[in-house]
Amino acid sequence: MITRGRIEVQGIADQFDAVQTGSAQVVIAAPVQTLKPNIILLMAHMLQYTTPPLRLTRRTLFDIVQRTTNKQAAFESPQEFAAAAVRIIRSHMSAQLVDGIQYERTGEAYEMTQFESEIGSWAEFLQKAEHCLYDHVIYESEVERQFVLDLEKWDAVKLYIKLPSWFLVPTPVGNYNPDWAIVIEPRDEYGEKTGEQYTYLVSETKSTTDLSKLRPDEARKILCGEAHFTKALGVVYKHVVRVEELR
Repeated sequence: MITRGRIEVQGIADQFDAVQTGSAQVVIAAPVQTLKPNIILLMAHMLQYTTPPLRLTRRTLFDIVQRTTNKQAAFESPQEFAAAAVRIIRSHMSAQLVDGIQYERTGEAYEMTQFESEIGSWAEFLQKAEHCLYDHVIYESEVERQFVLDLEKWDAVKLYIKLPSWFLVPTPVGNYNPDWAIVIEPRDEYGEKTGEQYTYLVSETKSTTDLSKLRPDEARKILCGEAHFTKALGVVYKHVVRVEELR
């Protein structure tokens, strides 16, 4: 835009004032463009603040963007594109981490004093139990309630407990809290005690044993649970729906 004006000198201090003498005129009209955010920086920021945080080089992120078949979406909606890309990156990286995970025995153990003397819950979510550490079990689904009933009927069960929320196994996709710890007194085919030592089971109960039908992170935590308990601690770990699958 061009505006005509003149400069006037005021007083003895030689103060200059600009005085407009004409209206502004448009000489060139240019379209206004919105500055697009940096997709690479957006993706790096999102990955850094995920759980657990992931860090990839900008070169790697740039290569990912370059290989996408929908580059137009990256320019039209960079925020949505970055969020979608980060979800896919996390999913693939989590799968790779879980496939290669290894646990080592540290010798650390939970103290019995960590178990609370009483646990509050609504009456409709309590199932009476005789072989549990507590006289009732808090269940979260019908599958869990039936699991408790079947454990009570199995005479080989010496003791069991639904593991508390603080009993956690660290995994690449977040902490994993398995469902049950069970102590079984081995019996022979006639139901007689074999005299063997007790068997310790850690169990995860879901409505299905097909990992492909579970949420990806749920399935990955179960795989980590197997690596933790079976491979590192030598404890039997099973993902089941019913108690019969433990026999």
